[in-house]
Amino acid sequence: MKKYFQNRLEAIDWIAGYAEHEGHFEVLREQLEFNFIYNRKYFLELDERPAEVIWLGQPEKPKYR
Repeated sequence: MKKYFQNRLEAIDWIAGYAEHEGHFEVLREQLEFNFIYNRKYFLELDERPAEVIWLGQPEKPKYR
């Protein structure tokens, strides 16, 4: 489902109320920015499964004594 907004402020306000946690907020905000840059419209593509952020850094090495 696509959710359209009239302006960025309306979109950010809606995202703040919709997001389940800070990571979810950031993912939706980035999607909003991407869509505006490439389509010149404020909208979100909302799936039944929310997007997730994962860390792809190096795993921490176990500390042996």
